[in-house]
Amino acid sequence: MERRVLKTLLLASVMALGGCLAQSPEHTAARVVHGRTVAATPAASPSVPIQRPSPSFSPSPAPHDFSDVVTRLQDLGYLPLVHAHIHGKDRNIRHDAWLWPVSTALQNAADEYPWNAGNPFIRGAVIQFERANGILGPKGVSEGKLHKTVMQALSEKHANPDPWPYEWVYVTKANGTRQPEQLHVWEHGKGWIWHTVVNTGVLGSTQDGTWPIYQRLPKTTMRGVFPQPISWASYHGLAGQRVPQWAGSSLMQPARGTVGGSPVRWVPYNDPGILWVNYFDDGRGIHYYPRAAYGFPQSAGCVEEPYHAAPVTYRLLHYGVPVTVSGALFGLAIPTHGTQAKKN
Repeated sequence: MERRVLKTLLLASVMALGGCLAQSPEHTAARVVHGRTVAATPAASPSVPIQRPSPSFSPSPAPHDFSDVVTRLQDLGYLPLVHAHIHGKDRNIRHDAWLWPVSTALQNAADEYPWNAGNPFIRGAVIQFERANGILGPKGVSEGKLHKTVMQALSEKHANPDPWPYEWVYVTKANGTRQPEQLHVWEHGKGWIWHTVVNTGVLGSTQDGTWPIYQRLPKTTMRGVFPQPISWASYHGLAGQRVPQWAGSSLMQPARGTVGGSPVRWVPYNDPGILWVNYFDDGRGIHYYPRAAYGFPQSAGCVEEPYHAAPVTYRLLHYGVPVTVSGALFGLAIPTHGTQAKKN
């Protein structure tokens, strides 16, 4: 009850505020996948009150519908976000409300998704709950679904509250600008606590969108195919040819394809010893990968970090943290509060 009262008081204060497919816990492979597009334009701060229903939840009996689950996650501290709209003259605008000030980019990302079980911020809260309540093992994988075990654990009177401060990862591609590609970590109560240069996927193969971290591995093997850009003449010359799905595999696939409308040749690879991996999007991960330089697209879809930066990012993050990838410049997402990001 105290947490719910606190949440109500905090809401009153913010009303005017603005690749690498996992095959097993040990082995992963890369492929190009597509995600949801996130708007990069800053969201306007609301100037009229946010109206929302007053949720209520009793740990017993078990939560029986989506609103009960959301309220329980909010009360336990896993979801500091409330579904809301701005109601004003001639408008009814979606604007989900955080319990404290957040960056413009984080507000934009939250507003982009429907308020249902597929929402990446809600899925992230479920994954965090699974980890903190012993449902996920050390190398577990979770899609953040409301399966029977989760529902039962949510109904327990003494379910563990969220032990971690709320965090969010913001990857800015900014391709074609002087600003290098970067990864930023935001933490409630501190603001921007860390950033480093990174590489994203060639030909836009790291799509814009938001996904929660669903698996973390300090070391793994990545297998897959790299999209090597080619001419259309070379593309047509590869008609009917096939290549292994990864280097050394007996499984075959077409030798050619397209990424972002551009022709590519699929080049198989098998890379053991990839360090400090956070998987967030159907096989895409944040991890160390050796390159001569960083800050521009080079990967098969993952977010690659330098050797000295990757373990820092790995130690800061945990299961369920939402990762937003955007083509916006970081300067357009000035935080409303918090400290200056540490330089790598």
